[in-house]
Order: sequence, then structure tokens, then C-alpha cells
Amino acid sequence: MAISVIKSMILQSVLYTTTNQQLLLCPSLATWQCSPTPSILIAAPDNFNLDVETPRPQTVAEPTAPTVTPLPLPLKPKPTPTPEKPVIPSPITSLPRLTQETDQIAAKGAWKYFERNWNPQTGLVNSADNLPWTTWWDQGSALLGIHAAYQLGLLPKDRFQQRMNTLLETLEKLPLPATGLPNKAYSTPTVEMRQLNDTPDPKGISGWSVLDMARFLLGLHVMRSHYPEYSDRINRIVTRWNLSKLVKDGWLNGAIPRAGGLQEVQEGRLGYEQYAAHSLKLWNIQATNALSNPPVKMVEVDGITLQIDQRNLKNSGATNYLTNDPYLLWGLEMGWNDAVKPQVQNLLKVQQQRFKRTGILTAINEDSLDRPPYFLYYSVYANGKAWQAVNVTGKAYPQFRFISTKAAFSWFALMPDQPYTKRLRDFAQNLSDKNRGYLSGRYENSKLGVNASVDINTNAIILESLLYQARGRHPLVLDARSQEKQERQ
Repeated sequence: MAISVIKSMILQSVLYTTTNQQLLLCPSLATWQCSPTPSILIAAPDNFNLDVETPRPQTVAEPTAPTVTPLPLPLKPKPTPTPEKPVIPSPITSLPRLTQETDQIAAKGAWKYFERNWNPQTGLVNSADNLPWTTWWDQGSALLGIHAAYQLGLLPKDRFQQRMNTLLETLEKLPLPATGLPNKAYSTPTVEMRQLNDTPDPKGISGWSVLDMARFLLGLHVMRSHYPEYSDRINRIVTRWNLSKLVKDGWLNGAIPRAGGLQEVQEGRLGYEQYAAHSLKLWNIQATNALSNPPVKMVEVDGITLQIDQRNLKNSGATNYLTNDPYLLWGLEMGWNDAVKPQVQNLLKVQQQRFKRTGILTAINEDSLDRPPYFLYYSVYANGKAWQAVNVTGKAYPQFRFISTKAAFSWFALMPDQPYTKRLRDFAQNLSDKNRGYLSGRYENSKLGVNASVDINTNAIILESLLYQARGRHPLVLDARSQEKQERQ
């Protein structure tokens, strides 16, 4: 695939952070858009509660703001006069093991992507194969993929040490715009700020995505909790960033470019919103309305009841995709709480039922494509219609519905006793390029064949899913001590 085509693909893939995952309107009567709730900000590694309830479907009442005094941001650290010595990671006393040959083959195949796309100058990983450009969502995936590879024995200790120290050195010197938050896009070999069309952005006018930052912060939290020798350094890096801007009035808050500056906007829809809000809680950043007051309603798809977000493309300027990705990442990385489990179970059930009804193996997701429009959200439900595959502007491409490789691996890791997830996993096992890593998937239309796009998220999430299996199905945020404590309970 030509570089220009790959570049178009990945640039399309991140436009959702500036259009269809953000709210552009704020009518005063809509509590889900404007209700004030203060947030608290503390960078602490041990304050995440896996059992916090998410909302059950009901009519949203006017929220009451809790009496909380926001804490001041941490002071910026004093400059370090000399570079810090490289840190050797703590020895892993009990490495997780992949006992099945198919899992070992899959792990090595997914790691091929990282071997090809890691930049030794910066420690950043390309968002798509051979594309020197990235977002922070993708770097969150990169961190978790590298963590999984080290834990699974694919990455030797000295190379893990090299990659971590190179990345941390880059983050310590990361150029920041006036917002005090990392810009939406960067060059992976030079760390120059870039616009979403991959042109230079020296002033950082692209804004920020709270969804992207939440995933990256989750990855940093996994690193600081599993490898305590990096904790202080990671915490000092994060204190440079104005994290208070990520939440406004209890909602997730992003920023998009507008004439003359940036416009701050509510960002995220049901699923993505809660995944990101729980990720931010790892740093004690509280998006209380995102967790407690999202406007949901019930719909039926093929006779199965599901929650969807009332904020759709027509009434908010952002599409309410109901797709697998945020729920699967939530399960692999943090673990589902009881409140979200019925939604997850019905999400799998409706895909399995579509397969029984049509004979079409179904594993929906957001994914990059190997042809225009280069990125689609394939959803169970979006903008009032079932089984929609739409681009960021809401245009439908039903001819390009696809089976997602990362969804197939993740569903099996999370629910291995379900015959349907085993069928998905078997189907996805060989959807790979021996030199580049795993492909995004296969089109449901057999005449189109494989979706030959290769990107960081597919390959990182495959590695995550395999580590989740090898850890006895324990979420990735749990370090060894927390995992042992959970097993004793």
C-alpha cells in the first residue's frame, strides 16, 4: 500500500476526536450538556475503585453537585540538572505463560508490528505501518502492547529498559502548546507537533482529545504500578500537563480548532465516555457526570435490549456509536463492574444472533480500512439505525461492513466459554501478514476479501488480550500484589 494511502487512512481515523465524539451544542435545558459538577485532581496510583457503579438505564434527573473543593494542581517539578540514569525494571518473579501454540503464534505475529514501527529516536510507535505520525490514544495502545510483550517474554529485559527510558526521556521534553496539554498529534521520529492532516503545528493549534489522553494515562498508570521504579518519573512527567482541563462541569472536556483559537467541547458518547472516565479515575480525575448522568435510553435490535446514548448526530453533532471497542478495552484493562455487564452480555448476544439469522460472522468495531473512506465505525446501532457502518461525517458504507480482528481476539479472551467467541477467535487467527503484523480484519462481503490495513491498535489489543488470558483473566491494571489479593478474596 502506498504511503500516501496509509497516511490518508490514519488521518481519517482520528477525525472522530474533532467531530463525531464531541458535542458542539450546549442548550441550557440539557443537563447532560451543561450541568456543573466540580472535579478533584490528584496523581495517585492506588485510588481506583473497580466497583464504582455506572448508571442503569433510566430517565436522567437533574444532578446535584456534591460539595467538593477542587484541589490545586501539583507544582511543576524543578528542572533536573543531570539526566537520570536508566532504570533496570524489577525482575518478574512469575511470568505469565501462553500454553497454547496458537496463542504463541498470535503473540509473535502481533509483536512484528512493534518491531517494524518503534522509533528508536523517541520511543514512540507509529499509528499505522510505516507512517511516522501518532495520537495519544495510539500511544496508550503502544504502552500496553509493550507491557504485554515484556510480560509474555517477547521483549527481553534490556530492550524493555531501552524502550521505556527512551520514551520517558521524550515525554520529559515533549513540546506542549499554550494549553498545557499534549497536542492531538505528533511526529513519531521527531516529536514535532503536527496537525491532523500531518502538516507542521508548531503552536499546537489542533487542541486536545480527552478520550485519547485518558487512554494514554491508563497506559502510564499500568507502567507506574507494575514497574514502581518508573513511578516517580512518570508522575513528574504528568505534573507538567494541565490535567484539570480534561474535565469541565463533571463532563469529559476536549478542544477543537476554531477561527482565532480553540473551542472547548464535551467529548465522548456512551461506552467511550465511561471507559475514558474510569481511566481518568486512575489519576483521581473525577468526571462525575460522565459516570453518573449520561443520557441513555433503551432500544431493541433484533429483539435484544441495549442502552444507547440519546446524544446523536442530529441533536448534538456527534454520532452515538454502539460498538465493541470501549467495552472490550474496559473489560481487558480495568474489569467490568456489575452495572455494565448486562450491556456487554447483550452486545455479544446481538452479534451472535445476527450470525444465526444471516450466516454472516459478526464482530463489529471501529477500525481502519485499506480503501476509502479508510476508517469506519461499524456499530450495532448508531443515529437511529441498526448495523450501521459509517464514517466520521455519518455517511453509511454498508458494502464495507467487516469482521474486526481485535474484537475477535478480545471477545474470546473475555468470554472463552462461549462457543461463538471461540469461533471468532479461530476465524481471526490467520488474519496476519508474516512481516507486518495482524490485519484489521475481513470484509463481510466475501468478494472483497481481507481488510489489509495494519495498525497499532489491532496489534496492541491482540497482545493485551493474550496477556489477559495468561494472567488468569485478570485486568491489566492490577499489579501482581493486587492480583494476588483479588485471588484470595
